[in-house]
Amino acid sequence: MKAFRHIPFQSPPNSNGFSVCLFLLCALFTGCQSTLTVLSDKAEQPAITQKKAGEQVIEALNKAYGVDTIGLFLDSPRCPDFVEGMFYEDSLPVFQIRGDTAKARHILETSAGSGAFLLEADTEHTFTQKGLRSILDTISNRFHRLPDGPLKSNMDFWGMGNHTALVSFKLNTPAARQAFRKHIIDSPAVSFEGPESPMPHSETGVSDTLGISLRPEYPVYSTQTSKASFVLINQSNRNIMCGEEYCITYEDEQGIWRKLPTDNFFFSVGYLVQPGEYRIRTASLYPEVHLNKPGCYRFLYHLTLLDTRTRIQMMTEFRLSSDEKEWKQTKKLEIPIHLIITQNSDNSATSETSADEETSGQ
Repeated sequence: MKAFRHIPFQSPPNSNGFSVCLFLLCALFTGCQSTLTVLSDKAEQPAITQKKAGEQVIEALNKAYGVDTIGLFLDSPRCPDFVEGMFYEDSLPVFQIRGDTAKARHILETSAGSGAFLLEADTEHTFTQKGLRSILDTISNRFHRLPDGPLKSNMDFWGMGNHTALVSFKLNTPAARQAFRKHIIDSPAVSFEGPESPMPHSETGVSDTLGISLRPEYPVYSTQTSKASFVLINQSNRNIMCGEEYCITYEDEQGIWRKLPTDNFFFSVGYLVQPGEYRIRTASLYPEVHLNKPGCYRFLYHLTLLDTRTRIQMMTEFRLSSDEKEWKQTKKLEIPIHLIITQNSDNSATSETSADEETSGQ
């Protein structure tokens, strides 16, 4: 069963230092079982007919109970108090009902002028949308009161399914779940997702092509650094477009390349880098979430050639070192003086973390 819900999204501060609150329009949650009061032979109609009938029910109830005809009537103070939530099944709306479902059906059918919906009785074994909203509010409030640290950095987003509050971690480890239950909320309504260990990721790219290059600002950073910066240089005669999204991989002790647990959600935005310009992209490494060991790392970054709409995967390698002398003596990338930095560049990680940004890669 698939539920299509507006999901409150919360991410930690992004690389520019802003706390972002987004809404994900569609989230897919599967495996939820429920006992439903099936309407009638309308449920046997073709899916496209059911979908239209369900839409008409929502539209009618919006007009009957909503403040206006925009949005769901569930958020209106005029919504019947026995309606505890709503989700979709097989294109039909399913209303979660507290109390007498027969009475609720009569009232809703009268208001909607249709019976093209299903009912689910609220029992002690189910979690309704109203209850889940309260849990999500608690998660959000307690998240913002958390001090900076592993738990706060590890939480990617939280949202609502049919019968569960979902929390996504960068690394979904037993320790992460235990910390969440201790410091945020311990509820059987909460489920967790995310990889328990870094996943294999062998994707590669090019560091130089057509006069376009990608370089680390420093070839070596400390294993404890929280951010690293990379420079996309356009010395071609073509306009290129890049965005926010990036990926970092590392080589483990067995020689397997794995995806570093870092940012998973990005603004969908494009940045123009014209000929003779360069752009700095600063990435988060989250050493408080994952033990970043000394070794070889890759920064992967897409760009698009605007004249041909050709998409190119760029890649550059850098190292993390636990040797303080090594990363303090590493030299900063020298950028040709005739190149101009774009106005939309990120702040350099080194300018925020290093006392001597010309010589230190911390």
